[in-house]
Order: sequence, then structure tokens, then C-alpha cells
Amino acid sequence: MRIIPLRGATVAWFKCPACRLKCRPTAVGPDGQCPRCGHTRMLKLSSGGRTTRSGSDGDRS
Repeated sequence: MRIIPLRGATVAWFKCPACRLKCRPTAVGPDGQCPRCGHTRMLKLSSGGRTTRSGSDGDRS
């Protein structure tokens, strides 16, 4: 059984800007959409409290 850490510097979290859901990378679908609302761009939360984009910069519209 694999134990996933809940806290610490190595823990990655994603946040949806549309519905504000915070989830683990394993909950995000293979296409990178939010599991709750289906928003296409999830934000990656860093340990410093800042957010970064989790997609490539080339697919902006």
C-alpha cells in the first residue's frame, strides 16, 4: 500500500480557478480538467503559497 503525504514541501496540489476545488494530481483527469466542473486549466499550488499554470504556455486562447 502506498502512503501519500498530506503535508510538506514535496506535496503537490492543484486548484481550479472556476470552482476553487483543491485536489491532488491523481484526481485530475488525463486531459488536465477539473474533476468537479470540467474547467480546462488547473493551477498548481506551490509550497510558497503562489500559484503557477499547470499547462503549456502554447495553448492560450
